[in-house]
Amino acid sequence: MALYAFDGTWNENKPDDAADTNVFKFKEAYQGGKFYLSGVGTRFGVIGKVFGGLFGAGGKERIEEAYEELQKNFREGDRVVDIVGFSRGAALALDFANTIDSRGVLGNPHPEIRFVGVWDIVPSFGIPGNDVNLGFVLTFPDSVKKCFHAMALDERRQNFPLQRIVTALPDATAEGRIYEVWFRGVHSDIGGGNRNIGLSSISLYWMYKQALRCGLKIPQEEVTKQKQQIMPESTISKNLDIIENKYRTIMWTDIVHDSVTRRDGANNPPRGLKVVNDDGRILEKGFGQ
Repeated sequence: MALYAFDGTWNENKPDDAADTNVFKFKEAYQGGKFYLSGVGTRFGVIGKVFGGLFGAGGKERIEEAYEELQKNFREGDRVVDIVGFSRGAALALDFANTIDSRGVLGNPHPEIRFVGVWDIVPSFGIPGNDVNLGFVLTFPDSVKKCFHAMALDERRQNFPLQRIVTALPDATAEGRIYEVWFRGVHSDIGGGNRNIGLSSISLYWMYKQALRCGLKIPQEEVTKQKQQIMPESTISKNLDIIENKYRTIMWTDIVHDSVTRRDGANNPPRGLKVVNDDGRILEKGFGQ
């Protein structure tokens, strides 16, 4: 088995473990082969940082690197594919899944992708804050067996438009293939990288639990560590963008994580919305009931 991990914009391994993203932590915990790609904007100095941050430059190169690694792994007999990503890296994770599905690998036209775990998909390749993503395929391919998407309930910055999966392919949710769940916090409170581990550990622990249910191997001590770091009452990080949009739209068919019920926020979900726990069980009482 092998993991292909796409980190978020400007995100890479940090000397301070608390500043690592959930993608990096997941990669470190994953037992099996692993191929990690730092976020766009982490290569080629200042120029790379500016163009990677503004336009997502370098995304396609990362897809090709991951695909070359995939071919190598298949030649060596490792044909179990798992993918994770955060922010623009989450969008790259989707594009990579579509690349595998469209190209195939070594004679297998549509190899199965066992697990996709993504935190707060925010593409914006080309124009910051815009839905123009030329050259990137962000639909949900049939080859993905299970997909889990942790979404930031309190994010409202213009340059962080959320890419939903269920709206593009609602039937997949009914089939039990896609699980999109809201968590309290802004973008990096969910995906990590901002040292707010009291909140980011909530979605990482949830993702670990879903991964274990799908057959991925994560050391129990790492799972326990993330659970112990959870602090649902931690302060939600500020939106530092001057331009703010309205809060993200919550659909009546959406699901919120159990931790959201433990505190109020500016973007409270509608009453009666389904609530899920870390084991994937829908609780009897809906949100606010």
